Amino acid sequence: MRKVIIVLGCVLISLSAGCQQIDSLMTLPGRTSLPQVLLGIIDYYEVDNIDSVRTYTNYLQSNRDTSWKTVAQAKWARALSYFNFSDSAELLLKKLGDKPDKNPMVAIERDLTQGLLFRNKNNYDLALTHFYRALDEIKKQKFQSLLPFVYTEIAHILSQNNDLKNCLKFFGYAFREAEKNKNDRQRVVICYKLCRIYNGGIKVHLDSSIYYGELGIKIAKESGNERSYVEMINIVAAPIIRNGQYRRGMEMSREALGFAKKYNFALQTQYYLILNQGFAYERLGIYDSAMQKMLEGARLRPMGIDHHRLKYLIYKAKGEYAKALAAYELYAFKSDSTIRTRHETKLSSLQARLEVGLKEKEVESLTQKAELQQSEIQKQRYFLITLILIVILVIGVGYAFYKRRQWKQKQAIILIELNEARRRLEIEKQYRASELKAIRSQMNPHFLFNALNSIQEYIMLNEKKLAGKYLGKFADLMRIYLQHSQSKSVTIQEEMEALRLYLELEKLRFNESFVYTIGVGDSIDTYSMSIPSLLVQPYVENAIKHGLLHKKQEQKLSIYFDLDSHQKFIICTIEDNGVGRVKSAEINRMRDPNHKSFATEATKTRLELLNYNNMDYTIGEQLIDLYDEAGQALGTRVILNIPLADFTS
Repeated sequence: MRKVIIVLGCVLISLSAGCQQIDSLMTLPGRTSLPQVLLGIIDYYEVDNIDSVRTYTNYLQSNRDTSWKTVAQAKWARALSYFNFSDSAELLLKKLGDKPDKNPMVAIERDLTQGLLFRNKNNYDLALTHFYRALDEIKKQKFQSLLPFVYTEIAHILSQNNDLKNCLKFFGYAFREAEKNKNDRQRVVICYKLCRIYNGGIKVHLDSSIYYGELGIKIAKESGNERSYVEMINIVAAPIIRNGQYRRGMEMSREALGFAKKYNFALQTQYYLILNQGFAYERLGIYDSAMQKMLEGARLRPMGIDHHRLKYLIYKAKGEYAKALAAYELYAFKSDSTIRTRHETKLSSLQARLEVGLKEKEVESLTQKAELQQSEIQKQRYFLITLILIVILVIGVGYAFYKRRQWKQKQAIILIELNEARRRLEIEKQYRASELKAIRSQMNPHFLFNALNSIQEYIMLNEKKLAGKYLGKFADLMRIYLQHSQSKSVTIQEEMEALRLYLELEKLRFNESFVYTIGVGDSIDTYSMSIPSLLVQPYVENAIKHGLLHKKQEQKLSIYFDLDSHQKFIICTIEDNGVGRVKSAEINRMRDPNHKSFATEATKTRLELLNYNNMDYTIGEQLIDLYDEAGQALGTRVILNIPLADFTS
């Protein structure tokens, strides 16, 4: 009786949520018990609605058979990692542990969750390792309902590495398995990803992009899933416009935009739906409407860059070259952030060399265009001279100056594009070198040797437990630094954990004389607020190495994170009671007259690069020497002003 009530409750809740496929899930082969029915429903919602996954995992946990409780927790961990709640997923995964479970599904879900977590961190090699291991176990246990999901994730990772051939192969596997399982939602997800791939994600093939977009729309309509239909018309509108079907693409963008409030579209999604219409109007020659859409997009997302590109195209098409040139210069400056985004894709060195080769070809192509344009200007000059001889002198001279000015403005645009391409290539090289310097400054051999010497001392004194404890901390710290070095930004919580491990190891050199504190203000959300990775540690290391290490009495260090009064900056304060910068400089000169702090220079260069693309809100640095009333040094305070911004781009 209890099972019947729960099943009826599941069906009622699913129907109220608009699900059209719960009946078919209950009649699939192998769905012979209530837990298996619930698993089918959870797998259906796994890429669509985290709230529904939570509801049905709760039902699964209430089953009398306690083994299903672990399965439900593992399913929930996967859902959290899929929807980018990585910290919560990792905590739940640690709670589950890695001990073998009598239900083989738990091990599969662990690998799927680990794969998603590594995928979220752009560590694609480890992500694929876990997904392939899960795939082998899924086939062995014949859990067919999980095949569409794992095939889709493998295909997605292959697409990130531009492996079109293998990516399409795994998407094909995923689509066939989704058809067998009657999982129309997963089929729509696959169509969505393929539409994006052929619209420039890997390759520009507009006919293929539109084909998969329209196939996804058809599947969504047939299954009665409005949300899936909205997502498909949203993604397919752009390739339809690029393919010349301007009015149809505009109508799709308008229709998708009408659902923005209902499905809580991100501002970026709304921004591009508006700009889609603007680009279509520009191609149709309706410049006033195109300009209106450009302004509407700019108001919605001032930090965007593509409305500047639309403005440039409008003015260029209208022949207003001075305004077009100004718009293009602003667009080129803003678009530098896309160069930094490419650094996070973690492509192979061969692919990186290919990108550089493509840029050099682009520079060569633009150079040729500039030379051709110069040749046209030369020909036009001769034409104007001839025209002056034929036409009335005043009219001829005026016309010549007018035409010459137009050609010069066109040439200026092409020369600007050429210079921008060269400058971006130089910025990429500089950015890569600076990242390497920052990583080297964190992995300071001085710190490594001291930590290992301290651990060796414990071993020689037969303090095996302490040696093992600190060796484990040392290994954890190295792992964290390697992970952080692959990320553009980390949460404050992750930065605090790394700092605690680092300070515990440094404390070995001070014994009991070294005391440190790490605190946060009430307004700081450590799990959602982010700062650039490997930013704070060099300042902490300087405080210890140049301030506290030279002091004989009790050494104190405090680190505190808080928001400024306007809630726009994270204020990180690092304060020590060391000998001060003046005394430290004297000691360093006595030891090495040519001493120059490498970490300080690398950090300064990195701050300049981080601030390059964000002129309104930059990372600031204040160094304050602390003195008492008698003028004696009390230590040093470093204040970092870090804007509340997205450092992943």
